[in-house]
Amino acid sequence: MSNNKLSIYSLSISGLLSWQIHALNNEGNEGNQSLTRRFYIIQKGMNEPEYVNGISGDMLKHIQAEHLHRIALESNLSLSAGGKQFNPDRIKFDVDTKILEIVRIKNKNQDKDEEKKGKKNEEKKDEIDLVSNIDNFLKICTISDLEGFMLVDKGGKTLKRESVIEFGAVVGLPTFVKTQSYFHAKYGVENPTPYNVQVSSGLYATVLNIEAFRIGYNPHNFSYSIDITERKQRLDALLKSVLYTYMQPNGAKRNTHLPHPDHFEGVITVSTRRCPAPMLSPLEESYNRQINSLANTLNNLNGEGTIHCFEFDSMAEFAEQIEAIIIQGQPWESDNALSVE
Repeated sequence: MSNNKLSIYSLSISGLLSWQIHALNNEGNEGNQSLTRRFYIIQKGMNEPEYVNGISGDMLKHIQAEHLHRIALESNLSLSAGGKQFNPDRIKFDVDTKILEIVRIKNKNQDKDEEKKGKKNEEKKDEIDLVSNIDNFLKICTISDLEGFMLVDKGGKTLKRESVIEFGAVVGLPTFVKTQSYFHAKYGVENPTPYNVQVSSGLYATVLNIEAFRIGYNPHNFSYSIDITERKQRLDALLKSVLYTYMQPNGAKRNTHLPHPDHFEGVITVSTRRCPAPMLSPLEESYNRQINSLANTLNNLNGEGTIHCFEFDSMAEFAEQIEAIIIQGQPWESDNALSVE
């Protein structure tokens, strides 16, 4: 394991998963039949679209956020009131409580005379300061910083932060995934209820991207709201949450259809300059070879060491590579990292 430090601009994962006998993402029910999520995909050489089982990126993101919440609590990372509760509308919860209080106190100290101009002006000032005080949102809540948020103020203006981490849908490889329907019955004293449950097995392609340079970054004033030490802590927590997401993919029907994960292979790429970490879906059979070729090309174009590849052939090796990146990694930073979102 290398001890060389990596300044991480972005990180991508392209992986091939094998999950057996799972029902992680159901779309609902039709009568007594549960419906699993499926996607149409179209690849070169296909005569018509293929309809395959899959798990939405929304589901993976929610699983990852749950793990991040637990890690943040365990590591005593900064969390707002809404973040501590894992409130799905945490940013509005924060605005209505702690953050709004901070804004009002600041306003009062800056210009007490504004309070005499009436309720209408006071509300307008709160709306403006929600934007100008985005630093407060980033400082007090790790989850809001990393997972993003959206808030619509009283005037209808949208304040948003894009997520640092992005997930693609987990999608089954054509001819390598199968969904089956099983008969069950819910027994009671009277009138047992029959129903059918769909479970799936197969090989799945997964992709994700992390823009590490944006951790703690406020694009409205072009500066970082937290110091490099805290940014490093948040990056480590984010990487651990990704590891836990693939180790324990929470979802539907896990009480009786806990997934059998039996294989995980792929490549993690890390960029150290203003260059995307290459990513290619395992829906393409040669994805691994092409990613390594892309890394070589980008290193030739941008300088040696721009792209680093961490390959893995099992879940155990994936964990080892995440550990190596945590040990070596440091969030990339710049005084001019990003313009306004």
